[in-house]
Amino acid sequence: MSTEKSQTILSRSELDTFKAGYELGKKVLGKTIIGLHGELGAGKTAFVKGIAEGLEVKELINSPTFLGISESYSGKLPLIHMDFYMKVQKEELVRSYLKSDAVIAIEWIKNFNEIFKSDLNPNINVFIEYMRDKENIIIDNERQIKIEWL
Repeated sequence: MSTEKSQTILSRSELDTFKAGYELGKKVLGKTIIGLHGELGAGKTAFVKGIAEGLEVKELINSPTFLGISESYSGKLPLIHMDFYMKVQKEELVRSYLKSDAVIAIEWIKNFNEIFKSDLNPNINVFIEYMRDKENIIIDNERQIKIEWL
């Protein structure tokens, strides 16, 4: 992976967010849990689409908000994409995925503790935050992406 502990990227478009995910996906060498943090619509799924591309995944990547979990096995490593926004996943299913040798990208990871009453410690945390002006108004299409390797 990387010897850096964190990296901050300014994204000015969905493509920039995708590219940041792509660069991370290319660096992943084995089983990795990636926790994604950010407000609704911040770009978590676009980032995961980039990770998938970096892993050479061929399947279409969509937000698993309503499905809860989606799986892709066509890349260099399996990609398991989870979403805890709706908080509907069964614990035994989630725990079985967490044991797999895959890249596991989890949107709304902060809800994991609330749902399962235990902490999940990802290998990488990705924080995607809207950039705001002096009046705290969101600047169109500008986000700060902070990637932390733990």
